[in-house]
Amino acid sequence: MLRFAQYDSLRSACFTYLRNATLVAPRASGGFRPRAAEVPCMQISAQFPQRDIPSRHGGARASAFTTQIAILTLFAFLAGPTALIAQVAGPLTASRNPNYFKDANGTVLILNGSQTWNTLQDWGATGSVEKLDFDAFVKFLSAHGQNFTLLWTIELPKFCGLPLFEGSAPDLTAAPFPWLRTGPGTATDGGLKFDLRKFDQSFFDRLRARTQALNNAGIYVGVYLFTGEFLNVYRCSTDGYPYTGANNINGADDGYTAGRHGTGSITMTAPNAITAFQDAYVEKAIDTLNDLPNVLWIVSEEAPANSTWWNNHQIAHIRAYESRKAHQHPIGYAALIGSTDAILYNSDADWVAPEARISPNMSCGTGKPACKVNVNDSDHSYWEMWKETAQKNRNYAWENFMTGNQVLFMDPYIVYYLREKRNLCVSPTNDICSGPDKRWDNFRDNLGYILRYSRRLNLADVTPRSSLSSTGYCLAQTPPIGAEYLIYSPSGGSFTVDLSAMPPSRALAVEWFNPSTGTTVAGEPIPAGSPSHPFTPPFDQDAVLYLVDKAGHVASATQ
Repeated sequence: MLRFAQYDSLRSACFTYLRNATLVAPRASGGFRPRAAEVPCMQISAQFPQRDIPSRHGGARASAFTTQIAILTLFAFLAGPTALIAQVAGPLTASRNPNYFKDANGTVLILNGSQTWNTLQDWGATGSVEKLDFDAFVKFLSAHGQNFTLLWTIELPKFCGLPLFEGSAPDLTAAPFPWLRTGPGTATDGGLKFDLRKFDQSFFDRLRARTQALNNAGIYVGVYLFTGEFLNVYRCSTDGYPYTGANNINGADDGYTAGRHGTGSITMTAPNAITAFQDAYVEKAIDTLNDLPNVLWIVSEEAPANSTWWNNHQIAHIRAYESRKAHQHPIGYAALIGSTDAILYNSDADWVAPEARISPNMSCGTGKPACKVNVNDSDHSYWEMWKETAQKNRNYAWENFMTGNQVLFMDPYIVYYLREKRNLCVSPTNDICSGPDKRWDNFRDNLGYILRYSRRLNLADVTPRSSLSSTGYCLAQTPPIGAEYLIYSPSGGSFTVDLSAMPPSRALAVEWFNPSTGTTVAGEPIPAGSPSHPFTPPFDQDAVLYLVDKAGHVASATQ
């Protein structure tokens, strides 16, 4: 008899693998072929339907566990941690499904993960920065089964009035910066003035080392070259901003004097002395990372609405400069404050992070490329998500995936955010903690669960098909042989699915997934053909249902 703890351990090892490895290997002639190492993981679901799973609460127990358990156990021991890492093959390029990128092997994929503010520069209150354990952060992403994050560059050496606490908004400092602080003279934050003609190589060494560490872990990274938001809302007369005249020795001046808003360095409408320094910095960053396959660029986030010339200038500049290099990486554009998402869709960016809570089925406009890969970042689209239930939070992630999009979580991670109990992380010092708040673990895990299911789908051909399910959320490809459906029910309960694409002579494998617990239940196969087949999840709350032709889904010969 297999105890529940043993079952959990085996299934956990299996699902850890599935989070980090592509499940389906297409045959050259089309069709489905599981990779040899993945067969045990697939068979654990097939061999243990719901009635055979050991019960925590008594009742049914396993009566006939097959030798696949032994195979799975052997696989779990032999694979080792490194075997669980999906290798990055890049740079990413557009696939024939405009909702997703593909890698250098032609594999179409999604990007899902957590991102946080202090992953490149260290932050801290009371004038002292607290060093981030970046290796721990990479392990944290991997532990939650994620494959995407961001590295932030905050423009301000001191940003003022970050609303971390009720009635108290501390000033925080950040370091390092791209330029040396050589003086002569003292900047407004009390440090030496910047020399914008001399780069601080340690900043770029850190940028490369951290990007490389993510690459080694199979994680893609969007590199923020600027932010914009901090200039928009967190300035003060002692912030030391390098492009303000009082803070550099090069004569560059954004015209800022006082107040929380000072965006002159990103709202110009033609090249000037500041853009020349910015362009040189961008080129240095590109030189530093161009050979790495896991890089995506992103210009800014939550910049003001009148920064469109500057954002478009940087998109064009990055594209032109990288065109002369060995590799070209996707370029991103995040939501502007006080503007519509149409600005993003009409730009020449390759990917976007909009303001809309749920991104559209297609993110197309007048730019080139016309359609963008859409990575919905809760930083811009789901403000105050910490006030909602775990189920509502999961709804946000799964509904975006079901509409053909990807998800980034603005994870407070180890920034102590006591206001409204946003992030009660462990043992804060200077408002930076020693460990993350586990209240967010279920949401973090669900980003990994989504990634796991994406790797089982033929992403080159699945499209949002809301009309096929009464829940309104379905990704599907519906050929007469090899159809597959992934359905999400935000509130659980009974629903119907149109399975008429395949004839009744074909059967569909059934798998239920519980996002609140991370458990999977295999159901009995069902015949295809019904235009309104009823389903009821075997658990409460939101539910995921995966249906696939028992012979396997159709795999595209080209991506």
